[in-house]
Amino acid sequence: MTGILETIQGPEDLKGLSIEQLGNLAAEIRETIVKTVGANGGHLAPNLGTVEIILALHIVFNMKTDRLLWDVGHQCYPHKLITGRFKNFASLRKAGGISGFPEPNESPYDLFSVGHAGTAISTAVGMARADQLLGRDSRVVAFVGDASVVNGVAFEGLNNAGTLGRQMLIILNDNSMSISEPQGAFANYLEHLRIAATYDEAKRRLQEILDRIPWGQKISEIGGHIKHQLKSAFIPGHIFEDLGLKYFGPVDGHDLPGLLEKLNELHGLNAPAVLHVKTIKGKGYEWACEDPTTFHSPKPFQVEGCRVVINQGTGRTFTSAFADAITRLVRENPKVVGITAAMPDGTGMIKLKPQAPEKYFDTGICESHATAMAAGMTKAGLRPIVAIYSTFLQRAFDQIFQEVCLQGLPVIFAVDRAGLVGDDGAVHHGFCDLSFLKSQPGMVLMAPSDERELNNSLDFALTLQSPCEIRYPRDNCPAEPLGPGVPWQIGRHGGTSRELRAGSDATLLAYGSMSAQALAAANLLSNEGLEVGVVDARFCKPLDALMLERLFNSGKPIITVEDHAIINGFGTAVIEHAQLHGFDARIITRAGIPDRFIRQASRSEQLREIGLDPAGLASTVRDAISRAAAPAITGPAAVRRRATTPLRD
Repeated sequence: MTGILETIQGPEDLKGLSIEQLGNLAAEIRETIVKTVGANGGHLAPNLGTVEIILALHIVFNMKTDRLLWDVGHQCYPHKLITGRFKNFASLRKAGGISGFPEPNESPYDLFSVGHAGTAISTAVGMARADQLLGRDSRVVAFVGDASVVNGVAFEGLNNAGTLGRQMLIILNDNSMSISEPQGAFANYLEHLRIAATYDEAKRRLQEILDRIPWGQKISEIGGHIKHQLKSAFIPGHIFEDLGLKYFGPVDGHDLPGLLEKLNELHGLNAPAVLHVKTIKGKGYEWACEDPTTFHSPKPFQVEGCRVVINQGTGRTFTSAFADAITRLVRENPKVVGITAAMPDGTGMIKLKPQAPEKYFDTGICESHATAMAAGMTKAGLRPIVAIYSTFLQRAFDQIFQEVCLQGLPVIFAVDRAGLVGDDGAVHHGFCDLSFLKSQPGMVLMAPSDERELNNSLDFALTLQSPCEIRYPRDNCPAEPLGPGVPWQIGRHGGTSRELRAGSDATLLAYGSMSAQALAAANLLSNEGLEVGVVDARFCKPLDALMLERLFNSGKPIITVEDHAIINGFGTAVIEHAQLHGFDARIITRAGIPDRFIRQASRSEQLREIGLDPAGLASTVRDAISRAAAPAITGPAAVRRRATTPLRD
């Protein structure tokens, strides 16, 4: 029997459905999301909680001409299902399939490709101003989560939205959760609003009181300070009202008739407004409601009656290794504390919380604040380790520059999800961190290649008197150490690398986790009679100058390998070193992330797509060796320069 969802080609098909049919459609949407995420992985509990409000928005507004802006974007699955993507929804987060985030290349209903928090209010203000100047009568809606509204950019947007003087609606989707428990005073404020009377009810109460007291009607008419104080006492949401935004709610985000009534009322409001919607993360499935953190973004899973089994995969991840390392360091050093920005589970920092709660700090989705707070802690004598995804670290660049590096403070950044992240796709790849951190004076950049190296790099970082980054991927650690346990240190000639494999035909100079891929490539080439060395660089800044001198003086091809943008990454640092010291940079071939955005797929598929898998690296080495063996170019360009002053001790 054909379901209702199968007949929905676009939002216009919703408008003729009865409330009963819309309720059945909501159930079908939830069932489809559970089935698809169970097979593919993805964001589950957030999307189960947004079904009714998204249906209501598409019924009341015409999103072909009106504007719908998403904050974070991982709550958009119901939106995708009713905007023409049901037939392809089974390909969610797969190579060549539907993105797990809004994606303009998929649909005109998606205006921005967005996976970071805090942006929707500002982009909505921008679109509202543009429509006003261009004479368009488009309504604008920003869909914002209660956790992302505390982001600094979101507050900047709220501050400016109140000055619009025209329609703009902010949906505050309040499910009492971030990825894990919400943090900060604003979360407590929203909790107060949840248990307070609704805006409409509070206004009615206030007016009743004014009507009963002497001069009450006069106060109601003249307003002023007294009325403002009474309003603050009786009406929830006055923080928004004081910013120039009309506040409505809280309302039940699963009461579809009530949502339709309220949105129809707000549709014609010619002023910026906030509709506070209370939803349940995981709505419709008891097991998701009971554990919304686990089911925020689970791996593929199977539902077995009332029991849900999540696929655990095999191997030990770099994140798990870091989780054990941070708890060890806190035990060993009373000055070490851990900081995360709303990613306690994703970074592994959650393991620290029960063991040393006084040393565990979650700032919420506030990477800039987390970084500046770490600087303050360091200045006062602590040694914070800040665990942040690479893709989110870039949001704190100004604080890294001003509050950390400019002050020369030894803050340690443990940067997870460095490089390609797999099925989260382009919005979450960590391909920028070397580019902006390398520019900062005093910053030390490190990348461990296995678990022992991760532990040793963290131990070494605590001896530094300068800021540093330790970057590692969303991937498994090698089962065994890749090579000898060379000490981590910075000497007169830079950081210490380690040789993993000797070879006379070429050298794969790998940074961090790419060492394992490079070793596998060298083994493939060895079967063909090519002996390729592998060096684990470990440091991007400062580079190991003695190792580089040896490689350049051999005259053999050097292939730099990194899980980072090829522009201004590790390979670029090696070229800069060659130019500075008079080496021939033409023997360098760079392998890394090309100058384009990589779409969603598994991490292994993405590495293969851009030639960073063993087979791709082997092909790059063959090409480099072939070029080196070609007839030499005559004339000045063929002169191979050496370092005029040897660097060796």
